[in-house]
Amino acid sequence: MTAALDYVCKKIPAEHDSNELRKQIADELIRCARTGRRTVIDFQQAGIKVVEEMTKPPRRRWFGWWRK
Repeated sequence: MTAALDYVCKKIPAEHDSNELRKQIADELIRCARTGRRTVIDFQQAGIKVVEEMTKPPRRRWFGWWRK
């Protein structure tokens, strides 16, 4: 789990790096382990998903349609 956490934390862009984001990643890894997914790959995928969700640009509405 520690190796996966280190791997994911290295993927965090510098402008988004914070203790709160790292805590969210760690919480997600723990949640992943409690559901029975305990391989390094499972942990890495769960952590990367958190990073992607927290660092993606906000969506904007454009004439009633959602745009990225």
